[in-house]
Amino acid sequence: MSTTERSEVVGARTVGPPPVPVDLRLAAAAVAAWGVAFLATGRPDLLAWGLAGSALLLLVVLGVVRRNGRGARVALVLVAATLVLFSVVLQHGRSTAGDVEELADRRVSGEFSAVVTADPHALPTRRDGEPPRVVLDVRLTSVDARGATRGLAAPATVFAVAERWRDVRWGDRLTFRGRLGTADPGERSVVVVSAGDLVRTDRPAGFLELSETLRTGLRQAVSGRSADVRGLLPGLVVGDTSALPPDLEAAMRSVGLTHLTAVSGSNTTLVVGFLVLAASWAGFGRRSRLVVAGVGLVGFVILARPEPSVLRAAVMGGVGMAGLAAGRPTRGIPVVGAAALVLLVADPWLAREFGFVLSVLATTALVLLARPWAERLTRAGVPRVVAYAVAVPVAAQAVCGPVVALLQPAVNVVSVPANIAVAPAVGPATVLGLAATLLSPLWPAGAAVVAWPAGWCAAWIAAVARFTAQAPTSVAVPPGVAGALVVVLLTLLVLGAAAAVLRWRHGPGRRWPALAVVLVLSAALLVRCAPRWGGPAGPWPPPDWLVVGCDVGQGDAVVLRSGPTSAVLVDAGPDDVLVGGCLDRLGVDRLDAVVLTHFHADHVGGFAGALAGREVGVVHVSPLAVEPAAGRVREQAGSTPVVPLTAGDTGAAGAVTWTVLGPEPEAARVRAPDSAQVNDSSLVLLADVQGVRVLLTGDAERDEQRAVLARWPAGVVADVVKVAHHGSPTQVPQLYATARPRVALVEVGAVNDYGHPAASTLDVLAATGARVLRTDTGGDVAVAGAASALRTLERGPDPREAERRARYGSG
Repeated sequence: MSTTERSEVVGARTVGPPPVPVDLRLAAAAVAAWGVAFLATGRPDLLAWGLAGSALLLLVVLGVVRRNGRGARVALVLVAATLVLFSVVLQHGRSTAGDVEELADRRVSGEFSAVVTADPHALPTRRDGEPPRVVLDVRLTSVDARGATRGLAAPATVFAVAERWRDVRWGDRLTFRGRLGTADPGERSVVVVSAGDLVRTDRPAGFLELSETLRTGLRQAVSGRSADVRGLLPGLVVGDTSALPPDLEAAMRSVGLTHLTAVSGSNTTLVVGFLVLAASWAGFGRRSRLVVAGVGLVGFVILARPEPSVLRAAVMGGVGMAGLAAGRPTRGIPVVGAAALVLLVADPWLAREFGFVLSVLATTALVLLARPWAERLTRAGVPRVVAYAVAVPVAAQAVCGPVVALLQPAVNVVSVPANIAVAPAVGPATVLGLAATLLSPLWPAGAAVVAWPAGWCAAWIAAVARFTAQAPTSVAVPPGVAGALVVVLLTLLVLGAAAAVLRWRHGPGRRWPALAVVLVLSAALLVRCAPRWGGPAGPWPPPDWLVVGCDVGQGDAVVLRSGPTSAVLVDAGPDDVLVGGCLDRLGVDRLDAVVLTHFHADHVGGFAGALAGREVGVVHVSPLAVEPAAGRVREQAGSTPVVPLTAGDTGAAGAVTWTVLGPEPEAARVRAPDSAQVNDSSLVLLADVQGVRVLLTGDAERDEQRAVLARWPAGVVADVVKVAHHGSPTQVPQLYATARPRVALVEVGAVNDYGHPAASTLDVLAATGARVLRTDTGGDVAVAGAASALRTLERGPDPREAERRARYGSG
């Protein structure tokens, strides 16, 4: 034994190296399990080799552990990773039984039996006259197709027309007709289904029927209140957002309040805490109170639907309450690690959900930081209730902020104040709403009375959300890891400023310089972020913008700068208001040219809005004139020339020049084209904007992309590529490898039932090294500067436009 490892007994104490805290072991095991689950769920086909290697390594480590107790740390990590791998293998094998993926590749149609695992959610319609649609998760149990019936156990995502489907509920057993399609790798669903008619619905009895009765009772108890209350209170209590007004939902999203309507750990903490308190008042002992809390938690999960997010919230909410109740907050850390590990083993696909990561981080902040920060505020003279109301959201924001920045590259400056403002109303609304829910089957009138004060609490939350959403809500940061690091630095600076204030209250005057320094640094960093990366609270557009991808939902609208207030517009998106708003923000009052790559609605639907109030030089269109869309374009263009282009044509408008790489003139002779042929008639342009080459691909699919590749000018590379067909999987990787873009622009809607952009397409772009800009996550996106020093900027999604954008986001 070495000197550093030797220990000796002195009296009753052991002197030597301290044991590794169980906190760190479980935390390391949970992190390892998350990483393995994230990788394994993306490539389950490689898991057999991974399992074999892990098992072999585990045997080696266990041999080491027998000789050296320090190896227990490594063994715990490997055991966690191996359990997750086994879970992925078993669940993936069960999910893909019956060759369901092969059937999906062939897009087989048939009659399906399924069990509903998540309530339907409405999808926005793309255009007037389109029937409403819904999306829901199911577990397919069988398929009757091509004269044979196969047993399945496949998780699937179903898209269906809302009529008859909007009343489907969690737990229902369905028989319906539909057509299979493939799902993206890494998704929990192994297939998607475009559903037709419902043949039969069997509604389960027992607890599930009771839970639906209770949910309906709560909706009826608030039926006479305002639309905000009718939509928000069921969301606060049981996560039922079916009646939440879209504008209120957008406002809550913009100021960081959506966690209130998604069943989260805070919901379960409130419910269980109320039950424990009630049991304590009734004289129950400690063990009895735990039994009451456990039974109440199970009942709440059934009431709120045992979907993955709810189960995660139940586990994390219970952990959060235990951590706050503990005398030493660090005791909650091993419990959080163990809970995360159990959840990952039970459902490894949670590793790919930002919600899971944020839930774990928020719970960790709750048990580790919230109590000591609140106690520090209390010692500084802040009332205890106010101290906790401040400490809880601040701790959650501090820990979750960097991860949120990966989703939306911005620092939300009103999120914490908004959460503090609504905090006093959340508890009463949830508890009273739950009481009204439980009372509703027995005494509906009494339930309405109990729900009345809960409704006022919900109305206050809605008012705060709407008021704070009117102000500039965020400062943009760089997207990706750089943005997360900026948020970390900002958080440390702000917390340092707060600490300096608290110390100054009880310290000498020299605390003032420290406070001044951290405040100046914070302000300087925020000012530096704003002009460089734009954002709703910063300047838009950048003064030297060259190319802008407009956020028009699931559609294309790309603007090339041709002069100080003029531009070339390539496609006009699906909606006139959205494309018109983008051009207005850019200060474009003249369109030197409009290029409509093909005549699908998501590219020409907003043409009239683009023309409104602007001079237009010429309109260029695809040679394949698809009616009636082509006729509407000619009518809207009026006296403006409408000129088809084909491969080999060249042109110029202001500072923009272009060469047409496709399609061939023969495209005009196609009769009764299908959707793929229309896509492959897209105009493909290689444009030049002040020395920056831009490849514009419309919705070109593989055939046209190969033709473009054959015509590609030798030795030429593109600085910017507009990715074809919203990032669909129908890409030719060699085209992107040949173009070698520095920036790849994906025009895609945040909600679309095609799974755009496809993971395979993002992999192709990653292989080129291009910086990827996406309108679904970045809003309007811009390429600015000069060819020698390009910059990329994101305006960020605008909550005031979210409802209209989402309307055109379903594909």
